[in-house]
Amino acid sequence: MHALRDIADARGGIAQLAEQTGLRRETLYRTLSKRGNPQLSSLLVILKATGLRLTVTA
Repeated sequence: MHALRDIADARGGIAQLAEQTGLRRETLYRTLSKRGNPQLSSLLVILKATGLRLTVTA
């Protein structure tokens, strides 16, 4: 989650990510902290906004 925070910061910051995702800034700060524990729905929205994908393979 902390790495996603670095990506968000590099791409315009948390405020811009909040606009793109529709999530509150406070929620994003908490979610993208080292101890963040997001719901899958939030994680997917954040990944989409940053242009990343989550892949699970066997």
